[in-house]
Amino acid sequence: MVKSEPQPSRGVFAARVRSNRRLCDEHYLLRLEVGTDFPLTQAGQFVQVQCAPVNGAEGPIVHEWGEKGPPPQFQSPELVESQVLLRRPFSLAGREEIGGRTVLDIIHRVVGRGSARLAALAEGQTVSLLGPLGNAFTWDADTKLAVLVGGGVGLPPMLYLAERLHQAGKPALAYAGVTSANLLPLSLDAAVPASKAGWPSLCVREFARWGVQTTISTDDGSLGYTGRISQALFDWIDQGRIVAAGTIVYTCGPERMMRAVAEGCLARGFACQVAMERKMACGMGACQSCVCKTRAQNPLGWQYSLVCTDGTVFDARQILWE
Repeated sequence: MVKSEPQPSRGVFAARVRSNRRLCDEHYLLRLEVGTDFPLTQAGQFVQVQCAPVNGAEGPIVHEWGEKGPPPQFQSPELVESQVLLRRPFSLAGREEIGGRTVLDIIHRVVGRGSARLAALAEGQTVSLLGPLGNAFTWDADTKLAVLVGGGVGLPPMLYLAERLHQAGKPALAYAGVTSANLLPLSLDAAVPASKAGWPSLCVREFARWGVQTTISTDDGSLGYTGRISQALFDWIDQGRIVAAGTIVYTCGPERMMRAVAEGCLARGFACQVAMERKMACGMGACQSCVCKTRAQNPLGWQYSLVCTDGTVFDARQILWE
């Protein structure tokens, strides 16, 4: 495999909310505008986002309390309301240069207080952003076909990857799996229905713009193929429609899905790269909280790797699933 380009510099940036649009039940597209000094990014990298607007206040909050009299009554939100202190990690779903400014696309699902704060951000507000972080997906000159398999909130990096593959002249197919149709954070083309048999088509506009055909699966059968997206992929492969030589599979999403994709690919002789997902407090390797087991040349045969700095992208052969 061709090595990723050298890790670009990272930093903390003030990002202006350009738009914040609901895509489906629970999912939002947050577009953040940063300056021209934001480092170069690659598909597979992520950013850490503060889940509340920057209020511009600096320095300590001082309350006078004399020897006599009642204690002060705190009223400012940062003292009396529940706060989301840690940043949240989000894969980049895309990057665009508009009017001399860099615009980053982030697709997130509301699952707790932090993501609910992000969903409430309004146009013009400013948030603090740390990045870019992590490594990236790779391919080489011999790659003839890329297969992008995303599940739920693992779909965003596949959108960015589709764009980069298109720019590199590499053909691709996409497999998008969700629990039900109302949780699909993608736009459907009414003129091109999603195949119930799992056949790829230009049914998803975000992939179709890069010439990528997509198979959609839902667990409940409400849209496209009924069942797991990994099964839709292997049905297609086992029919002989995709061959291992010259093909690389990329996957991101729920760990159960990624494991099924990775193990199925390796059993069939396919190269596979996995973008692991973990809860991250820092995103830079300091907190040591986002570990996964990987193979190693030591007496145990394994070691703990940090998803944020050793990944998030790993060769599927490296990972020891638990």
